[in-house]
Amino acid sequence: MKKLLYLSIILSMIFFHSCNENTSTSKDYKDASLSIDERVEALLPKLSVEEKVAQMRIFHANIGTKPDENGNLKLSKKVIEKLKLGIAGVKNPGEHIDPVAAAKLNNELQKYIIENNRWGIPALFVTESYNGVDAEGCTRFGRPMTSAASFNPELVQRQWDVVGREARLRGMHMCHSPEADVVRDPRFGRMSEAFGEDTYLVTQMVTSAVKGVQGNYEGLGNGTHIGAVAKHFAGYGQVLGGSNFAAIEISERTLIDEIYPPFEAAVKEAKTLGIMASHGDLNGVASHGNPELLTGVLRDQWGFEGYVVSDSNDIARLFYFMNVAESPEAAAQMGLEAGIDIDLYAEDSYAYLPEMVKKNPELEKLIDRSVRRVLRTKFILGLFDNPYINIEDVEKGNRAASSLALAKESDLESIILLKNEDKALPLSKDKPLKVALLGPLLKENTKEMFESVAGSNVKFIAEKGFQLTNQKGGAPELLDRDPKAIASLVNKARSADVSILFLGGDEYTAKEAYFSNSTLGDRATIDPVGSSRRTCRKN
Repeated sequence: MKKLLYLSIILSMIFFHSCNENTSTSKDYKDASLSIDERVEALLPKLSVEEKVAQMRIFHANIGTKPDENGNLKLSKKVIEKLKLGIAGVKNPGEHIDPVAAAKLNNELQKYIIENNRWGIPALFVTESYNGVDAEGCTRFGRPMTSAASFNPELVQRQWDVVGREARLRGMHMCHSPEADVVRDPRFGRMSEAFGEDTYLVTQMVTSAVKGVQGNYEGLGNGTHIGAVAKHFAGYGQVLGGSNFAAIEISERTLIDEIYPPFEAAVKEAKTLGIMASHGDLNGVASHGNPELLTGVLRDQWGFEGYVVSDSNDIARLFYFMNVAESPEAAAQMGLEAGIDIDLYAEDSYAYLPEMVKKNPELEKLIDRSVRRVLRTKFILGLFDNPYINIEDVEKGNRAASSLALAKESDLESIILLKNEDKALPLSKDKPLKVALLGPLLKENTKEMFESVAGSNVKFIAEKGFQLTNQKGGAPELLDRDPKAIASLVNKARSADVSILFLGGDEYTAKEAYFSNSTLGDRATIDPVGSSRRTCRKN
């Protein structure tokens, strides 16, 4: 009798334990009636460590994701190998083709990814969106610095609403934008990507941008908008000397009062899906290895539930650039412990995690923490249930008449006239005018665009004159002054009633400075560069 009683108790305990153990795994993550958290918990235990780590990595499409001569998806061997286990995401697929072609390509790519990993986990396709979707054939707005000059948050929200819609139509799901950095050093090559120097204004603009691009959050699951990744957390726009990758020194009071508010509002008010960490070290602590910042402030204080993504290769740089980790593996662990959920691009950081788990099984708990956040994002975006784009919607929704009208409205609201000496403006409409369009930033279609709006009373002449650089490589050489070109420009100016000069930095001289060579990205002065500088001084 006692033996039967003991056997009954043992069987009951086994049954009870089995029921508890299988509560989450018995649920189907594909069941759309479950809550997002339930679906995440149903899927996560199914994944191997290698599959989990794959959900913590993003690669760039330029390593082998492109259309062939017939417009069909063509993958390199490297990409095929990467996608066997699934992937967190792909950066900029289809960026150089028109929206319809991109939507078709991204549907093919998503289908391939879903069908070639065990659990059918879709990928996040990621873009950037400073002045419209950073891809071919989308509506173009002014840069964020220009938008901020409108002092109109509602206008900015409408701009980013268009960005979110056009990005989703071409098959994108997230954007590494907007910048929530407060920028105050004009030598910094990324000034135009941010909304300016005033904390209150930047906060209003960033909140509006996130709400717009995410469709007030509701557009995410509806499949009409994309998720935002506010960046660079934190203090990135305050690099010493305006140099990318330089140190950041900010007092605790300034951090709390001036630097944090745009990010906090992006999290609490706008519900941004993502945050990107900063390249730099903040008061001596590398941002990508800073748990007090990425977990303590961001999650414990502000309640952020989305994912944190590294900036390009920055987890690995904890070892080989910042020298705060003793090995590539130590850098990966430092980033993981700090709270970085996704490794952007690198092959020498989170790629080591599966082997590291074999030596230190406790790391899998941190991996699970990050994978939950990534999977949760994919469920929020509805990618498990509706991963593809309806091609018929793309053409009519992209560069719509209302979007182009908004771009014009935005430009008009953002213009600021600093001086009007001798009442030079407005130009007279009553008499014929000859207007010279001159300078190295002149584009091929600039004259045509002016002619399309100016009317028959205005005659335009145009001359570029010279290039700023030789336009070769990541750090091209500045060109010497060309006296003949300058003389020709001066003669053109003398023959005209009005001259409009196109000066400043171009795509080679005013941009994010590279890690290895920052010569032309950031500058020691804000004087014009190359021939422009010497020409201005001489003439």
